[in-house]
Amino acid sequence: MARPGEFLLSNVSVRTHALGDLAFLELLSSPGRIDPPAVRVRDASTSPFAEGLLGDPTGLDRSIDGLDDVAPMAIAEALSLARRLMLLVDDLDAYHEYLQGPRLNLLDHAHRGTIHQCVGEHVLLRRRPSGVDAWWLAQKFTHDLREPRAGLYRDVQWKFAVAYYAQAELDGKRILDFGCGPGLFARLFARHGAHVLGVDTNADHLQTARRLALSEGLGDACEFHTLELPPARGLTAFAAHRFDRIFLSDVLMFYFHPYDNSLEFDPVELIRALAALLAPGGRIEVLEPNGLFWQQPWLGEARRPYTVLTEYRRRRHGVTPTLEQLSRVAELAGLAITRVRELVPNTADRSRAFDFASEFPLWWFFELKPLTC
Repeated sequence: MARPGEFLLSNVSVRTHALGDLAFLELLSSPGRIDPPAVRVRDASTSPFAEGLLGDPTGLDRSIDGLDDVAPMAIAEALSLARRLMLLVDDLDAYHEYLQGPRLNLLDHAHRGTIHQCVGEHVLLRRRPSGVDAWWLAQKFTHDLREPRAGLYRDVQWKFAVAYYAQAELDGKRILDFGCGPGLFARLFARHGAHVLGVDTNADHLQTARRLALSEGLGDACEFHTLELPPARGLTAFAAHRFDRIFLSDVLMFYFHPYDNSLEFDPVELIRALAALLAPGGRIEVLEPNGLFWQQPWLGEARRPYTVLTEYRRRRHGVTPTLEQLSRVAELAGLAITRVRELVPNTADRSRAFDFASEFPLWWFFELKPLTC
């Protein structure tokens, strides 16, 4: 991307980047100087969500090829660009406030906001015709919503689940798929002989799940119902059921950091309500984005990746729970973590995404069981 005499400057906290010449680099190191009269620089940023939540989260436009086609820029214009990209910060208190906490609303640009809020801005303001639900489905699934589309979701999460549950002896088991979406995992469990109850708050997803299950001859093995909010209360509608396994995929993080600031969920209350639905010997299985590496920038040469962590214990932009948070929720709900797996790609495809996910696991899998003592 950068050629001799060119430099890539990045703010990894806000995922902004600029490609500039030596004069631009010197200008930023001493912004009060009045010469040289011009520099060459270009904004090298793009939306981290252009390819969905499973694409490159770095926010770097890797298609840029040097500065040869860039006209010289006046000093004042170059400094304005540097400030807009937060490569140059004049008010450190305002910058600190920008990085803290959620946005007050979609147009609150005084705060960076959580990933949920940044995704909402990207989808609603840049991709308005499709809407959030359509965007969410399109980033994960093929056009017919039957299978995961090519990429990390398929090659990491889905292939792990296919291999894991092929060995799980599901025949005749009762499974609750909590937050089932269009029913991908529910159909997987049913193909292995399980009886599956899928619940979700989205009626359109449930309609898709029913249609796909029927088309595969799994209608008798799968049933799908609307989950009323708040979820812990909504689960009381299924109090007469007992399940051998309860499965959550990419769901639990929303109970730590709701996508809507007006919602307040208690993950302990949720897990406790789910645990009350377990049959003797049952377990809860959680497949979630990795609390350390998910949505961290993909830096370095593709085959030698590295990343930079800008937050962990106090999440401001990230929304995934830490390992300790997951453990505490389990403990308070009367459960123990009995198995942990960190998922890596299961594919021969080599790409920047493959190499990064092979070194820094982007999902983890937990098995929770009731404490016996």
